Order: sequence, then structure tokens, then C-alpha cells
Amino acid sequence: MKYLSTIALAAFFANGAIAETVTYNCKMTKQDSHGWIAKEYAFQVDADTGKAKATSSFQDWTDGKLKNRGAKGYRIIWSRTERMSAGGDARVRYQANLNPDKNTVAVRMAFVHGSFTNKPSGVGMCHAAK
Repeated sequence: MKYLSTIALAAFFANGAIAETVTYNCKMTKQDSHGWIAKEYAFQVDADTGKAKATSSFQDWTDGKLKNRGAKGYRIIWSRTERMSAGGDARVRYQANLNPDKNTVAVRMAFVHGSFTNKPSGVGMCHAAK
């Protein structure tokens, strides 16, 4: 979805009353070629409440678990049910390691059920929405 930045900014301003929530827009610079890792992500982080949300260019906002890793930044984990190209659905777990100080993100995905060896991943650059 090429309007991810607009959506992220709209969501950011919709939550303007909550000054602690910061929205980060991220563009992946290197990613798995199998399509499991999106080209763009956005994350809403509220460190005070320990809540986070994630969205990408092919998914809506999803609640996630937030872990503050101190100098390493934040870890955000969320799960989704994705359609597989061979048919059927797969439950997957995404993990993003977001480092606001370095403006970087590393995203990886794992299949929740099944013994798949494919663990797609990607890295990218981020900035806080203003």
C-alpha cells in the first residue's frame, strides 16, 4: 500500500492527546525475497504503558507486545494469520527490533505451527513521525 505514510501520520495525529505515543515509519532496505517481509512498516510505541502497534504495506494496525531493551531500543512482537501461496492459512509471528537512537529496524518472521525452516527477515531505516 503506497499510502502507508499517510495512514501512519493520520493515526499519529488521531492519538495526539496521548503525548507518550511515538510513531516510527520504516522502509526496508534489505529483505527476504519470498514476500513475507513488507517494504514498509510503521510502529506506534507507548513506552509508558508498554503498548505497541504495528502495520505494514500489506496489513492493518495490529496490537503487539512491547519490550523496552534499554540502549538496544524496543522489541515489538505481533501475530497474524497469513495466506500461503500454495493455499491455506498459516499463523505467523513477527518480531521487530526497533532502535530509535540508530534509526534502524530488523524484522523477522517465524511460523507458529509447523517445522518450516524458512525464517524470513529484513532490515531497514526508520524515522519518528512529526
